Amino acid sequence: VGEARRNGGTDFHFNYPLFLDYQRDHPAFSHLAATSEMDIGLGTGGATERLRAMVVSGNYFSLLGVEAALGRTFAADEGREIDSAPVLVLSHGLWQRSFGADPRVIGRVVSVNGHSFTIIGIAPREFTGTTRGSSPDLYLPITMYGRLDTGRPGGEHPLRTRYFTWHYIFGRLKDGVSLEQAQVSMQLTTDRLNESRPPNTPERIALLPGVQGFTHDLRDVQLPMKLLLATAALVLLIACANLANLQLARATARTREFAVRLALGAGRPRVVRQLLTESVLLAVGGGVLGLLVAAWLVHILQRFRPPDARVDLAMGLDLRVLLFTFTIAVMTGLLFGLVPAWRASRPQLVPELKGAPSGASSRSGRWGFRGILVILQVGLSFLVLVGAGLCVRSLANLQRIDPGTEPSKVVLASFNLGLNDYSKPRAAEFYERLLERVRTLPGVEAASLGLITPLNGRTPGMSVERVEDYQPASKSPPTGDFNIVAPDYFRTLGVPRLQGRDFQPTDTAGGPAVVIVNEAFAARYWPGQNPVGKRLWQHGANGGTPTEVIGVVANSPTRRLTDAPRPAFYFPLSQKPDLSLTLTVRTGLEPAGTIRQLHDLVRSMDAQVPVFEVRTLAQQKDGSLALERMAATLLGGFGVLALLLAALGLYGVLAYSVSQRTREIGVRMALGACMADVLRMVLRQGVGLATTGLTLGILAAFGLTRFLRSFLFQVPTSDPWTYGAVALGLTAVALVACWLPARRATRVNPMEALRGD
Repeated sequence: VGEARRNGGTDFHFNYPLFLDYQRDHPAFSHLAATSEMDIGLGTGGATERLRAMVVSGNYFSLLGVEAALGRTFAADEGREIDSAPVLVLSHGLWQRSFGADPRVIGRVVSVNGHSFTIIGIAPREFTGTTRGSSPDLYLPITMYGRLDTGRPGGEHPLRTRYFTWHYIFGRLKDGVSLEQAQVSMQLTTDRLNESRPPNTPERIALLPGVQGFTHDLRDVQLPMKLLLATAALVLLIACANLANLQLARATARTREFAVRLALGAGRPRVVRQLLTESVLLAVGGGVLGLLVAAWLVHILQRFRPPDARVDLAMGLDLRVLLFTFTIAVMTGLLFGLVPAWRASRPQLVPELKGAPSGASSRSGRWGFRGILVILQVGLSFLVLVGAGLCVRSLANLQRIDPGTEPSKVVLASFNLGLNDYSKPRAAEFYERLLERVRTLPGVEAASLGLITPLNGRTPGMSVERVEDYQPASKSPPTGDFNIVAPDYFRTLGVPRLQGRDFQPTDTAGGPAVVIVNEAFAARYWPGQNPVGKRLWQHGANGGTPTEVIGVVANSPTRRLTDAPRPAFYFPLSQKPDLSLTLTVRTGLEPAGTIRQLHDLVRSMDAQVPVFEVRTLAQQKDGSLALERMAATLLGGFGVLALLLAALGLYGVLAYSVSQRTREIGVRMALGACMADVLRMVLRQGVGLATTGLTLGILAAFGLTRFLRSFLFQVPTSDPWTYGAVALGLTAVALVACWLPARRATRVNPMEALRGD
């Protein structure tokens, strides 16, 4: 898998001419392939269905060694000539879902974005593409990309320009060639290309193992998933400590039974085997119960996934989950049942057979192994609760960020007229009429159109030839996040205009080229200067014509609230028409009513045009926080569970200690000890355990929460408010857990306790 490094940053995107350069000169690879994804509209005689397609070079399937389940895959020559191969391969899932698994579908002609394509094959059931977390519905030759995606900036053909980076590359190494050797070979090719200074050629290229496919889209979910896995492991440790404590208590109560067994000839291995069997059965029973709860929780987890999420996480119970759960249950049952079983198999035979008090009870004033387990539970519980508290505070800070004035009053609705074979002039007419009619709807205060809206997770980039008064430090051209907007876009979203003016209807295609930049763009390329009136030169058809900066707007998050501000420029829709846009509407009424009116309006204009991702800006913001919300919710749930387990462990140890010390307490009370003395004695033992565990938990939290730093927003990992609140809460629960057995100890009747002697 290739990773490009430009301007000090890294990305996985390449332009198509650069891919052809690498393909012609790749001595370390037997094959190099290119791939990208796009939304398409599939017509099969009825309504157009919006699907996810993967466009691939002709050698894509042969490089991977994947053969069609039915029909054939692409031939190598079907990925060479531009617009020469109107064929496609269906995924197995789409074949079953939309075509009824009909084998006669091979050779059938369907419509893709209004163009005729022939189905030539069905992909195998188990093949879901090369991007982890994404399962495309169909596969198209990459050379057809220009025909299907005609909305590129400046009208440039995406397969001919070097200024549009949009696809990934990967390859298969030749036999005997290592990854390090291939890295050197590809870098030599990159250096040779840079000598002729072609635009957008990376300074360096890094090769990464591709055994897992393309996983960069999973970067955002990897940390939350690892965090939840680590938290689940901590809760499992707490539960196992409880299991070990239970086994120790039961084994201590049965020491006479085991002494009798050993006296009658039973070997110690047999006693250990018996107790380990009981421990494993308890653990497996808990695992089965946990699976039943997990089957219910899966539906809750699915609710955290945004409806338009590009990453598809498999959150279901299958054979792998069952085997993993069974293995963990057996292993924990064995490991945490081993110490209780070993100790129970070594009783003092003579004292136990005579009915003398157990040695364990005589040492009840000490912590012992059971006390150490309670300390472990309290410490781990503090660690889990602190992690949950930090995530909750981070989520609260993110929710307070306002991506626009009253985002709940801004309605978004996306269109892609390319799915219905609209030409650019026809699409421009449709969008113009749509804006005119939307602005007349009741309650609408402002309306506009944009290619990208805040927090929708997509940030297309674009480079320019040069920027006035800026000398680049490297060969890579100036770049920024690219957007196309209509007049009133910034006012509709509540993005402040800091300098200059907004786009006007007079900014037409025949007029001077204009652009608006954000604060980050101005700070990077014109620090300390007034950007208004500055110029930049685009490439493409009007590459020699300067584009004038007419305004500066505040930074607006486009992908995630936690992302640092990135340079961005906005071009007027009238000068760069596009087929795929999002309507933005600010309404003074309830958004639900405006949404219904929008659907009715679009149907009256063209019933075949689908409207998707209809939501408010507030809902889009909430969707962008889905991972943070899931982490905070699940960590909070794990934290409560850990707290309950620690409280139960503390209560169990003290309750068992009180039951073992009944005679001792009776003697103390007979000799004049009052109820307060007994209460203090028991509380001292419990508070000592809790305090020690709390101290160790604080130390562990200071060391381990630093791994959360990249996941938190405006919250230090050593946040005193979180630590203080968790410590107070845990102390309160520990006191309640100690109070109950202490109160029970004060009710011991001295006469009944002494009568046992």
